[in-house]
Amino acid sequence: MKHYFLMFIICSLLIIAYQTEAQINVTSVSSRSVKPEKNGVFFSLPRKIIKVSVTVKEIENMKGPYAEYAEQLMGISNPIMQNTMEYELVDIKMETLVEPDPEQIFFIEIDDKSSKEEKNFSVNLTSNGIIRSINGISSAKEAQLIKEEYKVITQEDLFSMSVNPSLYRKVDTIIRIVTVDTNTVKKRFFNTYFEEKSTEIKAREAADMVSRIREGRFNLLTGYQETNYSPKTMKYMDEKLQLMDQEYISLFKGLKTEMLNTYTFYLIPDPNKLNQVVCKFSKETGISEATDNKGREVILNIRRSGTLTQMPNWASSVVDARSTLIPYRIPEIVRLSVNYLGKIYDEQLIALPQFGIVSRVPFVKSKIEFDPQTGCVVKIYYE
Repeated sequence: MKHYFLMFIICSLLIIAYQTEAQINVTSVSSRSVKPEKNGVFFSLPRKIIKVSVTVKEIENMKGPYAEYAEQLMGISNPIMQNTMEYELVDIKMETLVEPDPEQIFFIEIDDKSSKEEKNFSVNLTSNGIIRSINGISSAKEAQLIKEEYKVITQEDLFSMSVNPSLYRKVDTIIRIVTVDTNTVKKRFFNTYFEEKSTEIKAREAADMVSRIREGRFNLLTGYQETNYSPKTMKYMDEKLQLMDQEYISLFKGLKTEMLNTYTFYLIPDPNKLNQVVCKFSKETGISEATDNKGREVILNIRRSGTLTQMPNWASSVVDARSTLIPYRIPEIVRLSVNYLGKIYDEQLIALPQFGIVSRVPFVKSKIEFDPQTGCVVKIYYE
């Protein structure tokens, strides 16, 4: 009798040991973790990063080659007298992106000795390894990667009307009087050479061209040629004459070009630092790095809502080794705003996963769907 009782105890212990070995376990991993004995799959919980796009208008003032003669020849009293760069802050926008949290990586260990019921187990992940569902197909769609295209506008052939010959032909007439006996003969010689035009001469030629263009446009519009042009032809010639007039005027007045540039910065919200410097900006130097001494700060401000203050301490307990509970996140709602010199350019109310807590839920014989944006449980079914 004692022999049978002893055999019963031994068999019971073996069954318990087998079931323990056959469990599906979840362990937290890091770079110092020991390689598990069984096969499985890695997954991570999400965290959010903030993409800040700063749009800046770059204004370039370029001095015209004949600026010194602008008032004298053209009556322009305020020409651009030196090349300068100015910057204007146009807009700041925020966008949230999701990436795997390197501090929340886990390994699901599955034993080959698992029962048929336990082997009927599935894990659904996103393309970057964030968990989406357990024992079911997630209905959440992955965010599409949007390729940003930047168009750089360049202005070529600036002050093209100033590109004219710098030399002009000059002819001197030399008269020699030759006397032979009582006869006097005058011989004429022509000495031709080229002399470089001064800036003043070029400016006067440009001013004269402006007068000729305006006279030609006046004659065109008043029908001086007595030619019956079609409206389309008249419009084309008038536009070309106006364009030529503006180009010649720019030789005296100068040019002002504007270009919009967008600078992108990525920040990881820090629970211990609620004001983070995105970059620095000044009207003289434009955008600079956050560590630069130039400019004033563009600040990302984080205001916590405190929605999780009533959660008990045991709700965020650490996942132990070989646990049969799977971790998930309970995010905290925060208010993000980005400002420069006290002016708020963008403000959003979002759920930040890394500001919340990591809790646990049983996953054996259940179907669980997670939100890949926040890591929280969306749906759960127990069998």
